[in-house]
Amino acid sequence: MKFIEFPKKQARKKNSLDSFVFSSRVRIARNIEGLKFPLLLNESEKSALEEKICREVRNLPYSMEVENIDEMERERVMVYLSNHVMTQEFLKRGKIFVYDAKGDWVLLLNEDDHIKAFSIEEGCNTKSMYTRLSRLVGEIEERVGFAFDEKYGYLTSSILNVGTGLRLSFLVNLFGMVATKKIELFVEAAGKMGYSVLSFSEGSDSGLFFLYNIYSLGISEEAMIKEQEEFLNHVYSFEIEAREEYFSKKEDLELSFEEIWEMRHKEKVDFQNTLYYISLLDALNKKHVLVDDISKLRNMVYSSSDDYLHFRNHIEKEALDSARMNLLKNACSFMKYKRVEV
Repeated sequence: MKFIEFPKKQARKKNSLDSFVFSSRVRIARNIEGLKFPLLLNESEKSALEEKICREVRNLPYSMEVENIDEMERERVMVYLSNHVMTQEFLKRGKIFVYDAKGDWVLLLNEDDHIKAFSIEEGCNTKSMYTRLSRLVGEIEERVGFAFDEKYGYLTSSILNVGTGLRLSFLVNLFGMVATKKIELFVEAAGKMGYSVLSFSEGSDSGLFFLYNIYSLGISEEAMIKEQEEFLNHVYSFEIEAREEYFSKKEDLELSFEEIWEMRHKEKVDFQNTLYYISLLDALNKKHVLVDDISKLRNMVYSSSDDYLHFRNHIEKEALDSARMNLLKNACSFMKYKRVEV
């Protein structure tokens, strides 16, 4: 069975933010000129729109697949929900799912906008991701025409997306801010600057959060990308300071080592605790421990959820916690402790 795996690993030059950003998501929202938003379309109107878009998209010079989720195996749908290829909103409202054969991009039709084009990659590679997606969206626009206002820009179902229709989101590790109890102040400050901070998983004590722009109006796409990378660099600096503050205390560093020691002797672990261990190990990496393949550990955020393990790897539900523990141990099997003085 064929699957799209997000986040995708691309062969590219490293970015300094790769040390901080687990994955990046670039998404462009567009609507067809003269048509109502998906929420206001009836089923026949939705079907006609989907046929029109698919007909034009198939003429583009890409190797792609067009599928109806009503005809897809349930296993694939559940995997795509777990690794963020699809959204719950799309399952409620849409049917047609278009994707590049190499997994470079995905189109969701009739979610809350007529077209959502997006990609998710490891690390921070937003410039290249945006260039790829904007080229695709531009080629579609030449064939169907998008709803556009000279004053406000591209029109979308949500006022927050009006303008560029561009959303840049990043999965980052703010373990230091959480540990030093500075996360609430940071969330408040980020909001005032036009950024939203959302926990990767409600109920988890990990430091894993999504950072994304709230607005896309009044700024160009290029300026938005540049501004958000500058914001990420500042956040990374604050996070490093918070980690140094926390781990500089002997008792906190020793407690962290004890947690890792206990983890490596456990036989089972649930998903929420797995997220915590990933966050902790990533925060300690390079400074206090050396994880041989940090990308394998980070990708467990997407690939170790219950649904992913059950539907992608065919692991029975009663064995999920054991399988997840094995994956976690394997990801840090070559981990070494660094000699440090505190």
